[in-house]
Amino acid sequence: MRHALAIPVLALLMLAACATPREACLTDAAAPWRSAMRESERIAKDLARGYTFETKFERRRVYGTCRTSEGHRYSCWDTQTEPVTRRVPVDRAALTTRLAELQQALPALRAAANTDAAQCRATYPEE
Repeated sequence: MRHALAIPVLALLMLAACATPREACLTDAAAPWRSAMRESERIAKDLARGYTFETKFERRRVYGTCRTSEGHRYSCWDTQTEPVTRRVPVDRAALTTRLAELQQALPALRAAANTDAAQCRATYPEE
């Protein structure tokens, strides 16, 4: 019964994920600029906070219940991997330098994105 609902939902998701060649081209054209903008925003937030978050995955041994192939339960040790997020102080000098580099590169990336987008519009005109 679960599969009866899952198949139409999956089909709708696949249809919604489709993009026209023009949309795909425009998205690809602006990708470097958007990436640089996101990175500069992240760096600005980290500098304002004074720290960033670092996630590491740690393995822990836990005592729990296991099952045999026949379904019988017994106590056993198991290893679980869990994400642990910690605050880490930022290197202000390095982040300030990187932010300045990004701010300097953004106008050129924006111009390249506009040029590439114009080429996409010429290659794939609206119908």
